[in-house]
Amino acid sequence: MIKKILQSPFSAKKISFNDFIDIIEKSKIIFEKEPYVLKLNASSPQEKILIIGDIHGNLPSLIKIKEKIDEIKPEMILFLGDIVDRGPYQLECLCFILCLKITEPERYFLLKGNHETIEVNRYYGFLDVLMNKFGDTERIKYLLELYNSLSICAIINKKIFCVHGGIPEDIEIINKLKKLDKKPNLMSDPEISNEVFQMIWNDPIELEAFPYFVDNFRGEGIKQYGYKAFEEFMEHYGFKSLIRSHEIFPPQGYQYFFNGRLLTIFSSNNYRGQFSPNQATMALIEGTSVKLLIIQ
Repeated sequence: MIKKILQSPFSAKKISFNDFIDIIEKSKIIFEKEPYVLKLNASSPQEKILIIGDIHGNLPSLIKIKEKIDEIKPEMILFLGDIVDRGPYQLECLCFILCLKITEPERYFLLKGNHETIEVNRYYGFLDVLMNKFGDTERIKYLLELYNSLSICAIINKKIFCVHGGIPEDIEIINKLKKLDKKPNLMSDPEISNEVFQMIWNDPIELEAFPYFVDNFRGEGIKQYGYKAFEEFMEHYGFKSLIRSHEIFPPQGYQYFFNGRLLTIFSSNNYRGQFSPNQATMALIEGTSVKLLIIQ
């Protein structure tokens, strides 16, 4: 089944429950061996690392991304999360990416986004997809275990920080995550769950009136982070750039913040439909340089 999905991602639509769970279990075993803070370092300045933003069940965009991967041949590929919910091919996208991970575990990586949670899947559609396909929501425990095994953020070539949403109020969060060498459910740990929650939900805001953190319209506990909070975080860890996803900016599909040091990408084209079209974008890293890629 893994080989079949890699050859034809649309074939995952017909996957059996047992095959679906087998793919989840095989990939989960790999994810569990990875730390919460991934360290992806190229062995030479010429090696490329590709960063991919939100997919949201857009399989045609994902297939184009895979074609671009085959063309430019990056040594490593990092997905920033939000693979499912909203789009028409949620199951197919998740299965395809997990199959890539199983087949090339040292090349493909996946971070936890705010849609890699059961609560959000219940509201935005993926649990309905699973219920309609397999007819039993009790089986979501397998999906929850997969989500709990994912890394939270990544440091690339020691200078580029990658995360789904952004920085939290606790500046020491990366150091705290580095000390955790097991895969419990972080969201059930009161000492760290709020900061992880902010990392997958927070957004940047570029207004002088809000230099640090301010409440976010998205909901309770979610923040927007300003230029001072960003600068202090980056200086604290010696980072040059930050790459994140989580927001869509039609029509270009990307947005720079904070003098170009923060880049938001979104890798699902026309996410809101033709009335508000957007390009699918990615980021290509060589050394410590970040290049924006647009997928046509």
